[in-house]
Amino acid sequence: MENPTQNVNETKVDLGQEKEAAQEEEVEHSTAAKETIIDIPAACPSSSNSSSYDTDCSTASSTCCTRQGEHIYMQREAIPATPLPEAEDLSLLKYVHRQHWPWFILVISIIEIAIFAYDRYTMPAQNFGLPVPIPSDSVLVYRPDRRLQVWRFFSYMFLHANWFHLGFNIVIQLFFGIPLEVMHGTARIGVIYMAGVFAGSLGTSVVDSEVFLVGASGGVYALLAAHLANITLNYAHMKSASTQLGSVVIFVSCDLGYALYTQYFDGSAFAKGPQVSYIAHLTGALAGLTIGFLVLKNFGHREYEQLIWWLALGVYCAFTVFAIVFNLINTVTAQLMEEQGEEITQHLLHDLGVS
Repeated sequence: MENPTQNVNETKVDLGQEKEAAQEEEVEHSTAAKETIIDIPAACPSSSNSSSYDTDCSTASSTCCTRQGEHIYMQREAIPATPLPEAEDLSLLKYVHRQHWPWFILVISIIEIAIFAYDRYTMPAQNFGLPVPIPSDSVLVYRPDRRLQVWRFFSYMFLHANWFHLGFNIVIQLFFGIPLEVMHGTARIGVIYMAGVFAGSLGTSVVDSEVFLVGASGGVYALLAAHLANITLNYAHMKSASTQLGSVVIFVSCDLGYALYTQYFDGSAFAKGPQVSYIAHLTGALAGLTIGFLVLKNFGHREYEQLIWWLALGVYCAFTVFAIVFNLINTVTAQLMEEQGEEITQHLLHDLGVS
């Protein structure tokens, strides 16, 4: 038979052990509560409310502070690092901003000088300043009565009236063309130059359809107008945009002033050689401005520039299509009138009894 006193003692021992375990667990919880991890800003607290803290403001990601015997581990907020551009973005940026050799301007200038020197050697003029007598049946000169020979709309740029005409065009296209080609590349500048040459002959065929045309002034003025397009697109990224704009304005003003003087005030200018085709200059400049907006590099990409792009494309296409259709209709009409004129002449001769 079991002793009741022994059972009571065992029960008391069990209760005492449970009480001691509960006390130890409370002590552990209270100790853990004294160590707290909180997030604080990167800057050290400087207000009066934080005077009870002893803080080590170091560059480490965490700092230990003490307050009334408690240890508080404060985790600093991480500062996001600026992401570095990827390798593909860097290569694309270098490609966009890379410089080019001005092959087109140099080659086209050498060809124009060589062809003029050949014409000067084979058909010498009486004086150095007098115009070279270019034959009207040259395969390069633009002629309104041979519009169907399409290459003439471009090949006339290789012929020049005199040394002054050639030298003026060469100097201007070197001075204004090389900086553009170094920045934007050979293909873009070649397109602008040839578009100006083509527009010069097209405009002349529409407005002044009875004249022959020689010279590269259409391409030269296209380069000048392309500078205006470049300044409009990339003004914020250019160091000397105002200087370039001023040089273009000064040159155009001087050229226009000289042209007006020779046409209206200097009567001897007509005896010096062929007259200047202002229509070729104007239409070449229009082509250079519109094509410049279409093909030149744009380093800014602002919203309104998309509207400029479509406007330039519409203006150039409208002018080009109109001029081409005009030339086709004019050519076909001239051929029909010529054929009908011969038939009418033969009928009149027959009626008069003349064989």
